[in-house]
Amino acid sequence: MAFRTLIVDDTVIWRKILSECISSFQEFTLIGTAANGEIALKKVSQLKPDLVFSDVHMPGMDGIEFLKRLKSSYPEISVIMVSTDISSSTRATVEALQSGATDFICKPAESDYQQNIKQLQTSIRSVLRLLEIRSYTRKISSPQTSVPAEMPKPPKNKVSAILSDIPRNFQVCVIGVSTGGPDALNKIIPQFPKNFPIPILLVQHMPPLFTRSLAESLDKKSQLTVKEAQENDPVVPGTVYIAPGGKHMVLKMNQSKALIGINDWPAENSCKPSVDVLFRSVAEHWGDLGVLAVILTGMGCDGLNGVRILKEKKCFCITQSEPSCVVYGMPKSVDEANLSDRSVHLESITSEIITLTRNSIFRYPGFDKSIR
Repeated sequence: MAFRTLIVDDTVIWRKILSECISSFQEFTLIGTAANGEIALKKVSQLKPDLVFSDVHMPGMDGIEFLKRLKSSYPEISVIMVSTDISSSTRATVEALQSGATDFICKPAESDYQQNIKQLQTSIRSVLRLLEIRSYTRKISSPQTSVPAEMPKPPKNKVSAILSDIPRNFQVCVIGVSTGGPDALNKIIPQFPKNFPIPILLVQHMPPLFTRSLAESLDKKSQLTVKEAQENDPVVPGTVYIAPGGKHMVLKMNQSKALIGINDWPAENSCKPSVDVLFRSVAEHWGDLGVLAVILTGMGCDGLNGVRILKEKKCFCITQSEPSCVVYGMPKSVDEANLSDRSVHLESITSEIITLTRNSIFRYPGFDKSIR
């Protein structure tokens, strides 16, 4: 069944371009357009779409306010934000993703009409794959009237996660996340206390500029310092380092000091930044010191190989539970490989991390408390 789709944009030309793009896919049925948020809310109640493409900046009710009102009444409707790549739009787009938008696409900046169409079609194909995965997951997860729903099975190795196997002194927490990440991180990061004892290294699949806006947004809401990582940043407790979009982030050593490294290596798993790249570097330098790995919502399997390498060093791994994921892809790959020690609902992940690290003391050689 095709996705019933509504387009919301204040400019006639972009409504036309988006309409032409959407109509070129048999998987979408265009049911209407709207010039602003107020009109769109009325059309949503009348037309009952499955999917909305919404501009970020519009006069009157903008895309953010429209999204929040829509989600409060129709949480099941998927919303794709349509953004430009200028800094003001990236901040607003990140806010939208933190408020429940499913994903976003960027408006092409080409002067040629047909080139804009082609670029948008490429972006929409990626969105379509995401929507089809979500739709399939919801279908197989929904209770059946004729057959009782089977209880979800814990990771096969859950018995290994007994108290004696859990490291007593974690030195670092590494997090990998993709689709649905900004909303998940908005629920996780601000809950950490100021005295959280270890550093957090985080890869969120996002383009350049967007990761900076994400870091700035989370920093304002958090007791921890949250920043987009830069080359040679010292790795210290109480800080969340977010890999910059379009670059890889690694852990590196300079004599006895742990530093952030930023590089331009090729993409892995079609991702840049890549979770696997970060996790491998952490395994190389800190693998034996106590690593807590967390794999959150996202498409694909980026992070799987990294967790596998960290597991050889006795890391402890948490995966986000299927019901709480926007897309159960990255956590699923780790669960099915029997590498997860604990599958945890999104709402409980921060408290789980805090509990596991409550006795941790950051003791890495070369750490200077004065640089915190």
